[in-house]
Amino acid sequence: MDQNKNSQSPKHIRATGSTTVVVFIHGIVEGPAQFYELMELTVHLGYSAASLLLPGHGGTGKEFARSSRSKWTKYVHEQIISYKKQYKEIILVGHSMGTLLSFIDYVENPKQITGIISMNSPLHVKVRRMAIRNNLKIGFSKEIPEDDPAHALLQASSVEPCSVFTYITWAPRIIDLFHLIKQTRKLLYRITVPTLVIHADKDELVGNSSVRIFERSIPKEYLKIIRLPESTHFTHTETDLNTLHKEYCNFLKSKDVHYHETNKQQ
Repeated sequence: MDQNKNSQSPKHIRATGSTTVVVFIHGIVEGPAQFYELMELTVHLGYSAASLLLPGHGGTGKEFARSSRSKWTKYVHEQIISYKKQYKEIILVGHSMGTLLSFIDYVENPKQITGIISMNSPLHVKVRRMAIRNNLKIGFSKEIPEDDPAHALLQASSVEPCSVFTYITWAPRIIDLFHLIKQTRKLLYRITVPTLVIHADKDELVGNSSVRIFERSIPKEYLKIIRLPESTHFTHTETDLNTLHKEYCNFLKSKDVHYHETNKQQ
């Protein structure tokens, strides 16, 4: 577990001469390790990359239980403010709950944020049987094979497995997640920067209705939706992963992203 905790540390990789930083925000009980491939692509394209580690994450289940949505939003806001002082432009990339935190912070503080990438946003939660199975395996199995779908969830998590009693104390944090979902749904119409939505059609936690919420909420001129037909919340087929990487790189290189803030001010 110690090795996993180290891999879940936040990182800031500066690209020489870059005036743009891509900030990665993970989801609930997740960590920044899931973004390492995208961070490498980011730096290869000449942009700086930074990943965050939300309060209550990267440690024990008891530490997670003591966190809250107010601590998460405050931390994200403070980190983005810090990067705004170091870079001219910021692109936000969120996974799961990290997408909600990205949209909320943009609406509250849009200056210098020129694009948002949303991956598997839980605007509509739909828990499938596989999700329940995966979580039960993590809670009660001593070893999980690498080819088991639960292994991907275990790798994405930054919170240590804990006792059943401790898991019960997480209930307020799940309620926090639903508060963030409700808050985000209400403010999506205020998104006025290029937004790339990536949705996994076989997501075991997020319903396909999330796509429809995006379509009716964010103005069409700012929205692009990519669907990955064979992907889940944490896993991708090779074809889907190639699509994700291609669309991600195209979005970063798009002039619409890097000149949007300038054009809006003219």
